[in-house]
Amino acid sequence: MIMRARFTACYLALVIQLAASAHPMLQDALWVQVETGRVHVAVDVSLREIMVAQKVDPSSFDGEDMKVLKGAADHHRDYVLKHLFIWAATNSLAGQVIGLTLPTEFDQAENTFCQYELEYPLTGLPPAELTLYHDMLKECPYAAGSAWSVNYVLRMKSRETDLVNAWLLPSQQPVSVATGWPASSATRNPPLANGNWRTFGAYLWHGIRHILTGYDHLLFIAALVLATRNFLEMFKVIAAFTSAHTLTLALSVFDIIRLPAFVVEPVIALSIVFVAVENIFWPDRAHSPARLAVAFGFGLIHGLGFAGGLLDAMAGLPSIGIWIALGAFSLGVEIGHQTVVLPLFGLLKLSRHKWKSSFSAIWLRCGSGAIAVCGAYYLMVAMHEQFFSR
Repeated sequence: MIMRARFTACYLALVIQLAASAHPMLQDALWVQVETGRVHVAVDVSLREIMVAQKVDPSSFDGEDMKVLKGAADHHRDYVLKHLFIWAATNSLAGQVIGLTLPTEFDQAENTFCQYELEYPLTGLPPAELTLYHDMLKECPYAAGSAWSVNYVLRMKSRETDLVNAWLLPSQQPVSVATGWPASSATRNPPLANGNWRTFGAYLWHGIRHILTGYDHLLFIAALVLATRNFLEMFKVIAAFTSAHTLTLALSVFDIIRLPAFVVEPVIALSIVFVAVENIFWPDRAHSPARLAVAFGFGLIHGLGFAGGLLDAMAGLPSIGIWIALGAFSLGVEIGHQTVVLPLFGLLKLSRHKWKSSFSAIWLRCGSGAIAVCGAYYLMVAMHEQFFSR
């Protein structure tokens, strides 16, 4: 009995710890064009990434301070070269930065970009395939025990045509892409199309990672599950949340409805606090239709939060690729959810069976209290990020 109690406590602590220390994801873009004699690369690097890598204090930058921005961006040239790797077959290419374009308009740090132009000289015929890898910000902690994660939308363009193929280049995961050049001839062939299964797999994993590194969503579903008494109740409340966030994710992807981050992020944080506090002071509401309405209503907002991790990553995809990416990302989100929901519900069910209602009430109050504290912390972080670090 003691061992089960300890195991349950450890699992809940692990869920809360993973949620509280999860790292944020930055979404950038990278263009590649293979030509005779060189590989030309253009990298969009967000202002947030530059500030983190160059250790620029956000309070020292007022949003349009070109002197501070130019100094940090110039220092970041060497960082980009050091952390982006390109291979032609088994040969590592050595590049150089040949240009830097500063932003002309300023938004949030995550949505304001500097563009670096890089050139990688080639000897002999252009390669039929390139392999790319990056480890941007891997050494930069976001919080204790967690680091930033940077993903790139990778686009390969032919010089002779307007056809562009798109891939997802995650952090510290090599991606091999066909260039369209044949292996033994200088004659240009049409670029090879990105396979649908490859697109599906990339965005499925993107959805899983988005959830497992998204402490706000994990806290919310943990608060929902803590208050459920049986499988049917748990299924209904998770189904309400799932249907809601899937709906707004799709609507956002097709540009039917969108809300700015300074609205979405604080409301997501408030949803965590709301459900956790309701579990503590009004636990009976968790077993009424009102809880389904809460799960569905806040799920609509969480879906808009999911969209923030998908919209930029889908840029450049053809129509069929958008549908595949949306379906794969949504499935990945649910897989990520269930890795928390099912084990947590199973452990709570075992605990209730062994120690009855008194034990359940204690865990509901203690677990919800911890989640409420984490939600309040996230609310402060979200408010600071959206209103004081812009």
